[in-house]
Amino acid sequence: MLAATASALAQEQPREVARPIAPAEVVLYIQSDLKRTDFVQPLVCALRRVLTAPVSVQALDLPLGSELLANPTQFEATKVADRFIQRTANEGNEPSFKYLLVPFDLKVEAWNWRYAFSVSFGDETTPYHVGVVSTARIVAGNWWLQSPWDREITAARAYKLILKSIAYRTGHSGTGACILSTPLSLEELDRKSSEFCPDDRAALVAAGILKQKEEQNDPDCMTVAGRLLVPMLVTARRTLDDWWARLH
Repeated sequence: MLAATASALAQEQPREVARPIAPAEVVLYIQSDLKRTDFVQPLVCALRRVLTAPVSVQALDLPLGSELLANPTQFEATKVADRFIQRTANEGNEPSFKYLLVPFDLKVEAWNWRYAFSVSFGDETTPYHVGVVSTARIVAGNWWLQSPWDREITAARAYKLILKSIAYRTGHSGTGACILSTPLSLEELDRKSSEFCPDDRAALVAAGILKQKEEQNDPDCMTVAGRLLVPMLVTARRTLDDWWARLH
């Protein structure tokens, strides 16, 4: 399977295509080891506000064994993606965009990076469009040190990663700026915009991927356009999490 997926690694550098394909659906799969899921509901709400495709959530019993490890503490993302592709191949309405949320740290052996927040595979020519999102580094707070804003901070981080992936997996060439920029640290992920640049947004609206305007009709959903929380609060939360991690 990943003979095809191997070439998809290069697709983080997008290329020109005639027209992006619009997802028929977006499905978030909660891997069975992921226990902190309080951010999922605001994440789904945020995606529903901006995407034309329906967004749903499914639990997935998908054991990840030692054969998928890149090293003792990180899973090899392409191996996890391959198992996910095979496991869900017969599910969904094509083109279905599927995202596996896992609590484990990820690494891509082909990249000279210490870790990966997420990876995704597929384009307008493949039967699959999938991503694997690690919450290991993006979850704000922990069971012992929590704040009322943790789930919104985590949801905003996952939102940026997933929307970027959806845009590129549709075949959109992209500007590589705004939400389509690639963050190499949690600070960069928090700092980068949650919005598309005007040219990207216009192309994705024209292709039927993004709604013309963000919907505001569900008061229980987080407001993406409002950016949820002030940057100072997000920075303070990240600093506190870093301090707590060093202590433990």
